[in-house]
Amino acid sequence: MIQFNNLPEAGWLIGGAVAAVAALVLSYWWAKRKSNNWLRAALITIRWLAVVGVVLCLLGPEWVEEIKHQQKSRVAVLVDTSRSMGIQDVPGGRLATAKKWLEDKLGSSVPSNVTVDYYTFNQTLAPIASLKSLTATGGVTALGNSLEALLSIPREDPLASVILCSDGIENMRRDPEAVARLFRHKGVPIHALTVGTTNDAQDIVVENVQVKRAVPNQAPTKIGITLRSSGYRGQALPIQILRGNQTVAAQTVKLRDGAQKIELDFTPRAKGFQSYEVRVPAQRDEWLTVNNRRKFGLEVVDPTIRVIYMEGTPQHPNSSIPEWKYLKAALETDPFIKVKTLYRQFGNNGQFLNTVDADPETGEKIYPVEHPTHGFPRTMAELMSYDVIIHSDIKKESFTPDQLVNMARLVEEFGGGFVMIGGNSAFGKGGYHRTILDRIIPVAMEQENDSQARSFRMRVTPAAYAHPVIALGATRQDTELIWTRKLPMLHGCNLVDRAKPGAIVLAEDPVSRNAYGPRLLLAVQNIGQGRSMAFTSDTTRTWGRDFETTWGEVIQPGIPLSEHNCDSRYYRQFWVNAVRWLASGRIGRTNNPVSLELAQGYCAPGDKVRAAVKVRDRNLTEISTADVTLLLASGGKTNIAGKARFDPESRAYLADLATPASGEFMVVAVAAYRTVKLGEDRQLLVCEETDREMADVRAKPDLMARIAESSRGTVFSRSEQGAEFLSAAFGSPPPVTLEYRRTPLWDKSWWLGSILALLTIEWAVRRLCGLA
Repeated sequence: MIQFNNLPEAGWLIGGAVAAVAALVLSYWWAKRKSNNWLRAALITIRWLAVVGVVLCLLGPEWVEEIKHQQKSRVAVLVDTSRSMGIQDVPGGRLATAKKWLEDKLGSSVPSNVTVDYYTFNQTLAPIASLKSLTATGGVTALGNSLEALLSIPREDPLASVILCSDGIENMRRDPEAVARLFRHKGVPIHALTVGTTNDAQDIVVENVQVKRAVPNQAPTKIGITLRSSGYRGQALPIQILRGNQTVAAQTVKLRDGAQKIELDFTPRAKGFQSYEVRVPAQRDEWLTVNNRRKFGLEVVDPTIRVIYMEGTPQHPNSSIPEWKYLKAALETDPFIKVKTLYRQFGNNGQFLNTVDADPETGEKIYPVEHPTHGFPRTMAELMSYDVIIHSDIKKESFTPDQLVNMARLVEEFGGGFVMIGGNSAFGKGGYHRTILDRIIPVAMEQENDSQARSFRMRVTPAAYAHPVIALGATRQDTELIWTRKLPMLHGCNLVDRAKPGAIVLAEDPVSRNAYGPRLLLAVQNIGQGRSMAFTSDTTRTWGRDFETTWGEVIQPGIPLSEHNCDSRYYRQFWVNAVRWLASGRIGRTNNPVSLELAQGYCAPGDKVRAAVKVRDRNLTEISTADVTLLLASGGKTNIAGKARFDPESRAYLADLATPASGEFMVVAVAAYRTVKLGEDRQLLVCEETDREMADVRAKPDLMARIAESSRGTVFSRSEQGAEFLSAAFGSPPPVTLEYRRTPLWDKSWWLGSILALLTIEWAVRRLCGLA
């Protein structure tokens, strides 16, 4: 193809040609010597051809040749050569299966425009020339690290896709799905082939131990154990809990294939932080025995539940026993419940109430709710000394706004318990629906005149008999008998509207109804971190005169049941149950100002473990400028592990810990603010050399599928026939690039020689013929 570089517009070319022809014709027409016509025409033609040749040179003619280039694309094949790929759970073994699949399916179906690069990976990525020499010898499987390393290899050919052949056992703690999303952003899909089965090896594994961080001393503690076994179905084995070399609890369990959850009870016998171990005896032909045990730590603390009980009913003139004494004495029959009692000093009309201010048996001083130093706690730090608040008919004006807020925070934020008992200063009648306490009371109480004095018998709802607050008997039948035959009449209540969403109605008045159904009398609810209860009747002689005195069994058979001939066992048990249920979020709490959490309780030497520490001051307000030091204690030696820095996003102080060697370490977080120590917390960290590659050899097809999905790749199956399904792996070919090669024509010697020859011939003929 010829192109002209200096081509003018067509009009100029035509005009120039016409002018040249005219000039040539006229020059010969007006020649001095005449010649015949054919000679003139020949000379005009020769000169015209010479002029045309010169003009063509001036236009810059070039010969243009179009050349097409097809760029090749590249497919990377990554083959896992870690030791788990040598397992023979598929014919020939996992690695041999992957090699055969690649040779059979991939070898004959690669397009001419595709280059295939082969790599092996275990801990690192390495190129290989052939699949034949591969062996499964790698110590770990680093899926994420290997994929990331592939992106950093410089190559001219663009990477079209990746074929990943592995069993999916990622054990380098690098998220391969995050790396796969990076491949997706680059437009490179990862296609996954999983080799191996998901069957368990013959093994017994203690996978997890669940226990509260802190448990009461001398109290039964429940341990949740997750056990996974394969190959020992139906075999009965002992599961032991050991402290040192001493077995503190044991239970025989019949194994079944797969995971099973087991609960063990044991009772710690000493206070302080203690280390325990769950252990299952090693069995014959077991795959691994190091995973038959798991250690855990817990803080054994004082089990006492501290209750602050406020009673608003004054002394009854016909009784020598103070009204607050009944409930206080009932709760303290439990040796682990301690009660601080406060009384209401003023009535609704401002008059002084006749209230006994000392315990007639012990002489313990009882103070008014409003007392400036011995009354209801003024600060959050003081209130945190208690676990449960019992509010019985106390007017809201007895509290400051801050005290009301602190009560709500104790429940919502710090796992405390709260119960409101009915009366003329409680619920809607007391105006509490207009206070912040409405957030933690489990009933709606919009009515301001909601109290009613009448006699009725409370009925437990059928679904509530199994609830811990209601379960008073050894069996369900015993519990039903206690509530239906033994429960005395009540003589009044607050007419609250309904239970709030999420609350559980435990008891109601079957006779009285409103628009929502039977009038509720007893309801409970989980509120934030804590729990709440509403009892709309009363425990005192106004509405609960029989409830607090005659709910029990006779002391002397043959004599009628009365206050003096009743052991009140059911009354006592009911309130003990209620307080223990309400305090469950606080039992076992150890250190409120400082709390330490570890991302994991087990690690290998050199692994980093993230520690998160939350710090509060004495008023439990978050501190973001504290000095937080992490210590590692082991074998009687304590070393500083580093400083934790505040992270605004997680609202915690974060640090990465690395243990120097294998062993048990006590991680201690110590927080100080302006050189004043706020507190400390501790956790157990076990560092062990483990064979991470062979600890769990089940193939992970789900992880491989997520890697493919995250990169918009395909999941290949070993059972698929034909090679057409591999077309997705090669992708579309890169676009063709065009090259244009240009060769100038005007500077050719033959071209210029031809022009010169024409001009010479024309000149010579004119001279010979005498044409000037």
